[in-house]
Amino acid sequence: MSLATSGGMGAMGGAGAGGGLAMAHGGAMAQPMQGAPPPGGASIPMGMAPPSTSAAALGADLVDKQQQISLKQVRDLSHLPLVAIDLYSSQPHVASFPPKNKDPAAVPGAPSLIGKMKDKVLLQSSESSHKTFRKWLSKSKGYSDLQADVFAKADDKSAVAIESPQKWLGYRRLDDAPECLRSQVNLDKDSEPSAIAEEGTVGVGVSMANGTLDGSVPQGDDFDRVVAKVRLHASKKALTVLPEEAAQLVLNQAQHHVAKQHKVEDEDEIINFPCCVAVPAPYCTDSAMEAMLDATNGTGVLLQRSVCALAGALLPSAEEGKPNLLLEHILKVLQALQKEFQKQQLKNPNARFEEEQVVLLAGTTKDTVECTAIQISTPQRDQEFCIFGHFKVLCNVSYQHEKPESIITKCISELFDVMDAVAPEVDGPIAMVTYGTSEEQKAVADKWEKAKKSLEDWEDVPQFYSKPDSVAMGTSVLGAVSHGRLKTIVQVEGKKPKAALALNVQNVAPVAVGIQMNYHGGAKNKWQPVKTIFDFDRRVPAGPYDVDISAATGAVYQEQGSDLSDEALFKATTEMEASKYIPKREIAALDLRVQVVQKWTRDGVWKKIGDVQSPLVMTDKDGKKTACERIKLELSLSSVGLITHSLVGERETVVQATKSARNSKIRYYGSIILAIAFFGGFLVKSYWEERVFERDTRRLLAYYKHVVPGSMSDGDLYNARYVVYKYRNKKEKLWKNLEKKYGEPCLQEWEWPEEEETPAEEEEMNLDEGDEKKEEEATGEQQGKGEQESTEEPDL
Repeated sequence: MSLATSGGMGAMGGAGAGGGLAMAHGGAMAQPMQGAPPPGGASIPMGMAPPSTSAAALGADLVDKQQQISLKQVRDLSHLPLVAIDLYSSQPHVASFPPKNKDPAAVPGAPSLIGKMKDKVLLQSSESSHKTFRKWLSKSKGYSDLQADVFAKADDKSAVAIESPQKWLGYRRLDDAPECLRSQVNLDKDSEPSAIAEEGTVGVGVSMANGTLDGSVPQGDDFDRVVAKVRLHASKKALTVLPEEAAQLVLNQAQHHVAKQHKVEDEDEIINFPCCVAVPAPYCTDSAMEAMLDATNGTGVLLQRSVCALAGALLPSAEEGKPNLLLEHILKVLQALQKEFQKQQLKNPNARFEEEQVVLLAGTTKDTVECTAIQISTPQRDQEFCIFGHFKVLCNVSYQHEKPESIITKCISELFDVMDAVAPEVDGPIAMVTYGTSEEQKAVADKWEKAKKSLEDWEDVPQFYSKPDSVAMGTSVLGAVSHGRLKTIVQVEGKKPKAALALNVQNVAPVAVGIQMNYHGGAKNKWQPVKTIFDFDRRVPAGPYDVDISAATGAVYQEQGSDLSDEALFKATTEMEASKYIPKREIAALDLRVQVVQKWTRDGVWKKIGDVQSPLVMTDKDGKKTACERIKLELSLSSVGLITHSLVGERETVVQATKSARNSKIRYYGSIILAIAFFGGFLVKSYWEERVFERDTRRLLAYYKHVVPGSMSDGDLYNARYVVYKYRNKKEKLWKNLEKKYGEPCLQEWEWPEEEETPAEEEEMNLDEGDEKKEEEATGEQQGKGEQESTEEPDL
């Protein structure tokens, strides 16, 4: 975690020592796991054909972005083999994956098993050994010097052994370690009140004690570490060795075993072999994983052990004639589902084939037990070592115990309940897979047979054994995926081929992360309850999650307590931001304390991660403290429990923040006024210009009417508007030109004298005159007709 910086790492060394390497192609279990590649049945969707040569080159720079390695590191290490180690196992196994082929069209290499090794370091008990080892700790000697002068053989009874140093990684105090771990070593509690150099033990041997990174007196802060006090000679003082330094030696042994197989002799190359480590969930803590990354020189890939076990259990068998029973079982289930789907498709053409299947895994070590539910999907033909392209971890239940076999049943039952809560829509599991040594798997199998009878949905789930080396082999596969050495090409219709990870893993959080607040200057009895940020089974990587921290909120809690509703808290905080409450906010900011915590097991207690922080306090060179108004705490969680933390904000003082808020309010309202004035000015200007334009147009028309009546310009509105528009910026010139041309002044419209109108003479109209004329005309016509009739001669 970025809250504290781990240090004290010794120089990276070379060849292995302390414990021989025995080949671990262990005998077959009751149900051998490793089998042939899956049958190419047409009814099972097994992915696409192998990619072409040109398409294979697309994935040259593909890496798993979930890991703690960068693309540059991956490129720099591509010519070196990967070292995969099941470090926390009762019988650690080592596997490897070959270097990346320079030809992108070449077929990628295959994982290989190296063998078994010891997870302890054997040191000679002599004065020369003491001197060389001390110089190695001070980085003036290399690993080859340790091989020559320090490391002892396995049959040396006088050798000093540092047992399982990886289990002590990250512990700050002896009391933080579980009893099952403390009972296995010698404890030097006399060193607690004194500096590390003043040890209280006498004689040759190793004891664990409270120490610090720099060898000073423990202060109860984040620089404290549990250290190994190694005495290689009775007359010499004990040497202080950090657990990560001792774990580094164990990893160096694994690197040299791999180098021997690949025939690499260059010491500088060997110590740079990238290491991939499978870690049980109870050890996936922030401080432990940070120390493990230090032990791998920052180039390690840390993976959850249960996921590695499944990846290894699904590998095809290296022995001809021995099928992989688990893989055959999964494919049979898929074939049955495919047939059922075809029947449903006849009734419902829009039906969707559900290829996701759930597999349970259970494994133990000397002091841990974990049960995991993983959903597998995306069968693919083109990947021999990644038969399924997608692992989705649903949940994980794990514990640390001195007798892990005694709580296997509890772990299985809890997994059943948790899975029902987090994934109720998922169908039941199709298999239970055990991993670990033969004895450990047998113990889990016996517990499973008894436990599943009480689990109504899991009564018929079969159990499968895996080889003891499955975790190491799966670690090498997942490490190769992370380093871009195993990839697949996705062909989308209408688009170019795209490189993708050969195996996508969606992990869940093996730990819980929370924060604690104290608004009263760090008083022990004033800490607020833990607020959980990332709970167990949260999809990871997760974050960043923002936590807003303000002095106003702290002042409200100091004054009114923490029993406030959200609405009341918001109202009180808003009121507290006023300038008159500056003194209260300054006091609250100086008193505010924040502690990041982590819970390692579901029934465990919250453990402090890093020192207590004062995020709202700035300290200058002279030690003067200044209160800040507001800050934002960002938290992120990796797939193996690593916490990333950062403070984001301008860190303004309370007074500056108040002035900024006041200035911001002034700027806000000022900008509104300016906007109104700006756009309003445009509206007023536009209105006034239109009004003047119409006025001048009427003035010009009036001039033409009075000066040149009857001309073409008289009454021509469009011509008048054009002339006014043409002379819009020189109106006085227009009026002067008109006066000069016509000799008449250009008056305003209303200044012209009104014309006198002469009333027209009204003609008298006799309304009866027309009727009289009509009667006279009608009478005349009748008389003429009568005269005409009288002149005609009658017919005889």
